[in-house]
Amino acid sequence: MTTTPTAPRSESFVAALYMRLVHYANNLQSPLLLLIRIYIGYQCIISGWAHLHNISGMTVFFAKLHIPHPKANVYISGSSEFVGGALLLIGLCSRPISLVLAFNFLVAMLTVQLSNYDFSFKELVHQIWADQSPILGDTAFPYLATALLVLVFGPGYLSTDGLIKSLRRK
Repeated sequence: MTTTPTAPRSESFVAALYMRLVHYANNLQSPLLLLIRIYIGYQCIISGWAHLHNISGMTVFFAKLHIPHPKANVYISGSSEFVGGALLLIGLCSRPISLVLAFNFLVAMLTVQLSNYDFSFKELVHQIWADQSPILGDTAFPYLATALLVLVFGPGYLSTDGLIKSLRRK
């Protein structure tokens, strides 16, 4: 008769504690995603609304940043943020709209940061490599991070997408 070695009692206790932590943390994923989606979705709506209700001022700002077709891009950016923020807020079409928002905020961050370095991409990359504060301190960074989180992890089960998925299973 062969016996299988058993883990010492302290190791199994630590493993059980770890598994309990994982269980509780997994249960917090959807509520956390919900809070993040609500906050950033609402902020996107406000930002998009501001873009769309100050077309002339935003067009001048976009032109200073050397954005091609500034007026058209104000409409595109403002609409993306307004509609995308609303969809993100309720968790509908979350992954596709997160892709649109991620692109929008990545372009916004690069454009603003490039303007700070005389539109030299090489200089910007060198600066970011040396010090990440220009990117982390950019007002678009939390929006980009949220869009990427929702794109990769989904909106969670506390969303319209989660409700639709649950109803489709039944």
